[in-house]
Amino acid sequence: MSDDASLTDFAGGDAGEADDEAGAGDSEIDELERDEPDADATETPTYTYTSTPDGAECDACGETVETRWHAGEGGAADAPDLDPDALVCPDCKEW
Repeated sequence: MSDDASLTDFAGGDAGEADDEAGAGDSEIDELERDEPDADATETPTYTYTSTPDGAECDACGETVETRWHAGEGGAADAPDLDPDALVCPDCKEW
């Protein structure tokens, strides 16, 4: 006797019923694909950290450093009104 099983043995019904269930899933997939945003509408990711081996100036304190982060919503420790996109050193970053 063979231990092989038919795929219909796992479908929980006859083959026709399994096909109906598979077809129902296709419409859900089509609906999900329609809800995806257009490629033009997607946001471009922004970096939060940058490294400059030769050093660059911190926008808050003016010190030349190799690593800088975006100031973010909190600004910098000594400059809370700093532009969120400003690049600041680790000492000035409001963590």
